[in-house]
Amino acid sequence: MSRWLKFLAVAGAALAVLYGFSRIWLGGPVAHDSYRATSDDAIEFIPARCRLNKVSLGCRARILRLYGIDILEPAQRCRDAHGQLWSCGAAAAEQLKALVATPDFSCQADRRSFDDDGRQFAVCIADGSDAGGTLVGDGLAFAYGRGLEYLPFEAAAKAARRGAWAGQFIRPQYYRQGAREQSGVAAAPRK
Repeated sequence: MSRWLKFLAVAGAALAVLYGFSRIWLGGPVAHDSYRATSDDAIEFIPARCRLNKVSLGCRARILRLYGIDILEPAQRCRDAHGQLWSCGAAAAEQLKALVATPDFSCQADRRSFDDDGRQFAVCIADGSDAGGTLVGDGLAFAYGRGLEYLPFEAAAKAARRGAWAGQFIRPQYYRQGAREQSGVAAAPRK
């Protein structure tokens, strides 16, 4: 009988040590998805099932783009109400990072809808509000494509002269095509 007790004690200790090493190597259980704003207007998404600390198990990060909006480009500059240049694109990137960093940030991706860069379109929620609506309402993004639901947010930002609407700017899609400001006047896209 005492032999069995010793065996059970040794087996139990070995299991405890094995469990401890596995927790150190794999990390604790992860209960939520992971999101990170990238250097442009994209969001990196890693599902909770893929978030084992050092083992990817075939999972890769997916890159998401907010549906229905076009965010100012990170290098883009705008003019304020006094004609002074300001880094409106950097402000938009920082606002996106702040939204993604909220504890309740989550996205619902459309599995069938991708942009030209292969990013999946998604509607995301931050602090209980639509993240796209927040960016458009702050004048740091614009209703785009099929995003008709963002037109009221854009109209409100324009009326209140928030963000880029406070002065002069080039819409991001034209900026990407090469349009730049020349002496305070927006220039046509380069061909």
